Amino acid sequence: MKYYMPAAVIEEKDCVASHAADMASLGRKALIVTGKSSAKICGAFDDAARALEGQGVSYALFDGVEENPSVETIMKARDLGVKEEADFVIGIGGGSPRAHDKT
Repeated sequence: MKYYMPAAVIEEKDCVASHAADMASLGRKALIVTGKSSAKICGAFDDAARALEGQGVSYALFDGVEENPSVETIMKARDLGVKEEADFVIGIGGGSPRAHDKT
C-alpha cells in the first residue's frame, strides 16, 4: 500500500476564512476531529464550521479525542466518518508541550 499525502502549511491572519474555497474543493462533507473542548473554547471549531458552511459544505463533528488517543478512539472517529460519508478530514488541535508543576 502506498500513500501520497502532500501538505500545504498556511500561516496568515484569518487563514481559515481566506482559504475556505480550498477546503470546499476537497469534497461536499467534512469530518472535523477535535478534542473535547479546546477547539470550541479558542474559536477554531467555529472558524472551520463557518468557513465550510459559507462554501455549502456540510460537516460531522467528532470531539472525543483524548490526549495520546487510543486505537479505539481513532476507530470511533473513522466509523463516524464512514457513517456520515465524509469526503475529507479536518483535524483541529495536535497537542502542546506542557510543564507540570510538581510542587
